[in-house]
Order: sequence, then structure tokens, then C-alpha cells
Amino acid sequence: MKGFGSNKNKKFNNYKNLNNEQIINIAIKYHSQGNLGLAKKFYKHCIENNIIDQKVFCNYAFILREAGQLKDAEIILRKFISINPSSIIVHNNLSGILRELGKINEAENILKKSLKIDPNNYKSQYNLGCLLIDQKKYKEAELVLRKSIALNLSNSDAYLNLGIAMRNLGSLKESIDLIEKAIELKPSNALCFLNLGIAYRELKNYKLAIEFYYKALNLNKDLLSIKYELINCKGEICDWNSLGELDAFRINAGLSGESVNPMAFFLYEDNPLSTLKRSKNFFNQNHKRQELKIISKKNPKIRIGYFSADFHGNHALMNSFPSIISSHDDMRFEIYIYSFTSKEDKYTEIYKKFATFFKDIKDLNEEETIKLVRNDNLDIAIDLMGYTKKSRTYIFSNRVAPIQINFLGYPGTMGSEAYEYILSDEIIIPKEFERFYSEKVLRLPYFFPPNYRASEKISLKDVTREEFDLPKNAFVFTCFNLNKKITHKEFDIWMKLLNEIEDSVLWLQKSNDFSEENLIKEAEKRNINPKRIIFAKKLKSIKRHLARYSLGDLGLDTFCYNGHTTTSDALCIGLPVLTKIGRSFSARVSASILNSIGLDELIVTNEKEYKEKALYFAKNRSELKKIEILLKSLKKDSYLFNRKEYTKNLEEIYSELTSH
Repeated sequence: MKGFGSNKNKKFNNYKNLNNEQIINIAIKYHSQGNLGLAKKFYKHCIENNIIDQKVFCNYAFILREAGQLKDAEIILRKFISINPSSIIVHNNLSGILRELGKINEAENILKKSLKIDPNNYKSQYNLGCLLIDQKKYKEAELVLRKSIALNLSNSDAYLNLGIAMRNLGSLKESIDLIEKAIELKPSNALCFLNLGIAYRELKNYKLAIEFYYKALNLNKDLLSIKYELINCKGEICDWNSLGELDAFRINAGLSGESVNPMAFFLYEDNPLSTLKRSKNFFNQNHKRQELKIISKKNPKIRIGYFSADFHGNHALMNSFPSIISSHDDMRFEIYIYSFTSKEDKYTEIYKKFATFFKDIKDLNEEETIKLVRNDNLDIAIDLMGYTKKSRTYIFSNRVAPIQINFLGYPGTMGSEAYEYILSDEIIIPKEFERFYSEKVLRLPYFFPPNYRASEKISLKDVTREEFDLPKNAFVFTCFNLNKKITHKEFDIWMKLLNEIEDSVLWLQKSNDFSEENLIKEAEKRNINPKRIIFAKKLKSIKRHLARYSLGDLGLDTFCYNGHTTTSDALCIGLPVLTKIGRSFSARVSASILNSIGLDELIVTNEKEYKEKALYFAKNRSELKKIEILLKSLKKDSYLFNRKEYTKNLEEIYSELTSH
């Protein structure tokens, strides 16, 4: 028998007279004892000597996978299938390896082949359902997982993943019922409590969500995603209690090992190097695909494709992107909009009106989407979402255009070679910060697009402080950024301002009941009368919302994650905004907007300056009035409003990239 009798393999001499079954059992014994080196040699010996056993091939592939040799594991499993094409287990194992290699379509096809062999195999149905969830094919996943459950009513994981699919389909009540069934079957599964928490968070029942996250944490203290969700949820409601115990996690999470979405950390830290590391890790673990090289074709006009799920009125994109889409030169450019918006509204019609082609791709799966977009022969594909909610990063990781750009919707690097460029300006990404971005930096004169909503005629005549419960003669510090962007650092300073300026109040946007309650408690801890914090409720009328900015005296920006759209809105209506410039993309956008209109005096570099300048303006209100007059005198050709100039600069970049 090959292998055991040679001098090279003297250590195997004692086993050369053993039969195949005995050799397999020895390999498995070494494997179970954790001696992977010897187990691997025995498995390899079996395969080289044509001992065709399913356990041997699967176990050998498992060891290769653990060693990071995924391609070798794939080869081994494919070899077994070529010998025994009816093995369901090997098909399922191969699908898992392909999934890790980013060969998602192949992984799906392998599972579908296994279901042709045995349509009633609940494990194959279950694995296919999970794979479909990974691809955001939630409707297909629902059907497959329901079949799996019908075949095996006791599989807790199937109920859990069906619950995840239903949550993503918007059926939150059914999602909760399914996950509770999963818990009934397997009460020790931390993932069940984690996902139950996520469902309640989406119902905006944040306190109950936190309760379930802690239950999950008690079951598994090492699962990164639990701490990630816990920090996110606490941030949503400004619950700063017990955050200290999560600080170590927050600093190191996702830098290596298990990945996390880097966007959540924009709220808590200003560290562009950590963002880069997290982004690379997140992309490689969740979005990597086999890229197809796209050969550039000479089109009569430059074809630009914009991709987003946010082509509707209830998103900040509506504030800026129509300024671009309405100003493109249709003699030189063809504009393709690829929308995966779940619910269109009247604002979607704006995008349809100005696009050369508007394509609704929300119901297309990954393979169908990639095929459709590639057939359009784009010159440049623009991702307007990055890693934000409902994004479809797989479109770009598969590659749909020779040039792919990260722009506008996500304030950070994607950490991926799938994106050649990121659009920015000299303020947001100065030369010395380029090393924190995987993309090459393309610079506009100023990054943030002109304000589309605020450029419309907005009446300020009938808007009064009385209407919004503001004291008539008070000095109104204002921050309409989402409450989750507020950390204790800003809040400490804001409370000190209220303490020193006796006739002042703080006017905040109300994100939810819980954040209002917690911010009031935080004010009381700092000996500030909670009546001096006034919460602005959400208004149905966008124009009315914009008009009320005029009632504030000084806008106060948040640190790690600035107000991007809110800063633009405030300045356009005439409210000065004070910002502290940081190092990360998300912490430099307000400074860029202020710089674009020559208001560098409202940009500071540290917390001490921030407090001092806010006090200066509150005590020298005539100086603040000069800035207000300047803002109100801005003409439509200023950078806050000039759509045509902005789009012309953007088109020049597109033309240079395509050599048109």
C-alpha cells in the first residue's frame, strides 16, 4: 500500500498491515484528540490510496479549512462528488466552503443540486435558506426555510433564520413569534435572544431590546455581535450607563477576527486607522466575491450608474442628490439610476424625471442584478450607500463597471479593492490622511452637494418661537442631529454652556421617547433644570421643519459624527453652526461645508475652543448677528446652492476618469 512502507514514512510502519477501516478509525481518533497534524496525514494517505469514504474527505476538508486552505478543501470535496455524486453531506460541506470563498452563486447551485438528489433533506433546505438570507433573497429564503421546518419541526435554527428572513421582509410580529419558538426549542442559544432584541429594536422598543441583548450576553460573553447591537441600541436612546464596561470592546471590535459593520463606530470614536482595519475585515468576511474583469467599451455618451435604496423622500439623500441628478449634461452623459427602494413615493418621481434610465431592481436577486447592470455597459458605477442599512455591496464586489466609486451616502472607506475611488475634498481627506483609505481620493472643490430642499422658497414670516415652545427672549443653542450622535463629551460642554449663560436653552431634535427621557436625566445629573432642554418633534412638512431652524441662535455640532445634512440645512436657513473638526471623514464634513462658504471662524480643533467660542457668541450676540446676516445674504451662486457648478465639477472628474 502506497505511503506506509517507505523510509520517508517510517512512523507509519506499525500501521502498514491494517485494513482500510482500521486506518480510517485511527485518523478519526487522532482528529478527535486534537492531533490535527497526524490526522491530516492519515486522511491524506487514505485519499491517495483511493480509500473512498465520506468521513475521510469531509474531515480532511475540515482540517484544510481550519488551516485557511479553502481552495484545497474545495478541491478535495469536488473530488469526492466526482466519485460519488449522490452524497448530500459532501454537497452541503462544499457549499459552505464555496460560501467562505465568496463563490456565492456556486454555493447556491451546489445546494440546489443536492435537493434534486433528495428534495426532502431538511438540512439542505436549511442551509440553502441561510445562504439566501446572506444574499438578501428574503422571499426565497422564507419559502425554503418553511419547507425545512415542515420536514423537521424540532430544528430551532430553522425557526430562528425564518424569523430573521421575516424581520427583513417587514413582518416583525411573525418574526418575534418564530424566534420565541426557536427559544422554546433551544433556550440556551444566545443568537435567538440577540435576534429577538434586534426585532424589538426595529419596533423601537429599545428597552426591551436591551433586556434581550443582556440575556444573550449572559449566554455567550464572547459573541461580538451581541456587544455590537447592545452599544448601538444604547446609543439610539442616549443610555450612557454601563458603557464603560463595553469600552474595551468598542476600541478593539472588528479590527481582526470576527467582523462588525464599521459604521456604528463612527458615533463613538474618531480614529480613521481603526475604520480602515474594520472596513477591510468587514468586507472580506461578508461581501467578498469573485470579481469579473470588466472591459471598458466606448459608449457615445459617458454612462454613469447610481445605486441606492434611498431614492425616496424619507432620507437625507433627498436633501442633496437631486441637485446633481437634475443638473447633469444630457448631451454628454447618460444617467442610469438603479433603485432598490422598498417603497416609492412622490419624491421618487424626481429621480425618474431626471434619469435617462430608471431601473427598479429591488426584486432581482444577486445573479439577475449583476447580469442586468453589466449588460448596460456602464463606464462608472457609483455606490451611494456604502455599508448603510439596506445596501447591496455585492453589486460592487462582483464588479459591474470598469470604474467603481464610493460617494456621498457613507462617510468612510469601504476597505475594498472593488472600489477604485472615493469622492471628497481637501478638507475632508487632506493628503496626509489618504493612507486611511483603501480607495484613491478624488477631490471636488467642495464635497457636500448643494442643498436641494432648502433652495426652494421657504417662508420664515409666520414661524414663531411660541409655536415650538421656545422662550421668546432666550438664547437658543440648537442641535437637530440625531440623538444617537450625541455623546457625553458634547453633552457635558452643552450643560456647562447652559450653566454659564443663564437665559439660554438647548433645543434638540427628538429621536424617540427613550432618548428624550435619558437626556433629561443626564441634564439633572449635571444640575441643569430639564425644562431648559426643549425637544423638537418630527414635522410632516419638510418646509416647516426647515423654517424652524431660523428660531435658533447658534447651532452646536456633534463631534465624532457631524451633522451633514442638518449642518447644510441650518446654514441655508441662516443658522450659524459651530463645529469641532476631527480626523475621520464623518468628523470633518461640517468643517468642509463651512469652509465652502468662507466661515472658517466657526471651525475649532478641540473641545476647549468649542466651549470658548460658543460662550463668546452667546455673550457677544452682535457678532453672531453679523454671521446670520452673511448667511441670509448668500446668493444662489454660492456653493450651498449652485447645483450647476457643483455638477460641472463632478462631470469633469467623470470625464477625466473615462478619458472622454
